[in-house]
Amino acid sequence: MDGLVVILGAFSFGLGACIASFLNVVIWRVPRGESIVSPPSHCPKCNTAIKWYQNIPILSWLALRGKCANCKAPISPRYILIETLGGLLFLAAFWKYGLTIDTPVMWIWISLMIVGSMIDFDHKLLPDFVTVGGMALGVGFVMVKVALAALCMGGFDFALASPVLVSMIGLVFGFGLLWLIRFLGSKAFKREAMGLGDVFLMGAVGALFGPIAVLVTLILSSVFGSIVGVSMVALSKTKFGKFVEIPYGPYICLGCLFWMFCGPEIVDWYIHLFAH
Repeated sequence: MDGLVVILGAFSFGLGACIASFLNVVIWRVPRGESIVSPPSHCPKCNTAIKWYQNIPILSWLALRGKCANCKAPISPRYILIETLGGLLFLAAFWKYGLTIDTPVMWIWISLMIVGSMIDFDHKLLPDFVTVGGMALGVGFVMVKVALAALCMGGFDFALASPVLVSMIGLVFGFGLLWLIRFLGSKAFKREAMGLGDVFLMGAVGALFGPIAVLVTLILSSVFGSIVGVSMVALSKTKFGKFVEIPYGPYICLGCLFWMFCGPEIVDWYIHLFAH
């Protein structure tokens, strides 16, 4: 059994790295309105097509020493970082959720978060296929689990519908809470406080993980975003109080990752902290 776990873990890492390699293409091309299929991968400097053996995740970047094989132009280290991140997160999801239907769904959600975070960093926008797609993924995933449970039980029981209700409540709560914060913040700052994509993204978190996950993700993302914002002000020597525009989507995703892998432990720690 241990050997099988090692094999499946290695497969999870390799799959994550391969998918993240494709996500690099999505991150670059989608905001520019380019096809993610054609033309094939090529060097942006000399337009030379990249051969298959030069496009192996992680290994090819290391073998080429971060340079194009043809023109020797530097290849951004972000490519290998995203591939490694994808592999590690896929492996962590397998480690956390095991051989269950949850694991492939978490892999899809991780992929959406990687794409959304990087595009938001680069262009300050969140694509609809990440945000609306995440909401559809959450509700659809719960419905499939309920249908499978009903199939195993040989019939439908209304008690099985409670996860669907939780998912819908989480979607509405996540969307509504962040929309309210966006509305009040825009009124207070007299400018758009956050993008509407962030609102939809939090709705997706609620649809996948429920309303408690929304609260934990909101708190953690606010902490992470505040740390980065204050650091940016300090490093740029910008006066405190000046509006600093940072993309919020990546911090929502980071907070959601904490919930995915240690959410209940965070809640227990918080409850016990106040209990004592």
